[in-house]
Amino acid sequence: MSDDENKRRFETVGLAVIGTFSGSGPGVTEAFRRVVHVEARPVETIPRDTPDLAARVNETWTRHARETGVLAEDDSFLAAGGLEHGWFHVRLTSATNIFFLQDPEGDLLFVARDLSGQKVRAVSREGSEYWILDEVFR
Repeated sequence: MSDDENKRRFETVGLAVIGTFSGSGPGVTEAFRRVVHVEARPVETIPRDTPDLAARVNETWTRHARETGVLAEDDSFLAAGGLEHGWFHVRLTSATNIFFLQDPEGDLLFVARDLSGQKVRAVSREGSEYWILDEVFR
């Protein structure tokens, strides 16, 4: 997926794309491997049969991202554009719903990190649940 395709993908779910990010901190591959792995334990789970699932996943991820400092004061953060495309600097808007980043098979994997590179927050579908995952880099 090209940078332009990633930008359109993020804009489609209501994120404001500020630009690509080439600063320091863990790259997408490192963040992905640290937060999504066989021994990962979620900080919260959401059953797939939850009423208003899309809203619930979005609200839960956003709440955790805000509480843990992944979101900056202006609601900006870095979103993974894929293992080969690096980070995109994005901002939440009133129209954002990250649930709609899921692929055609219904799998949702969204990896985000704070601007400093210390905190990563992800959401992934695991069996009959969506998992909210986090990792702190020291």
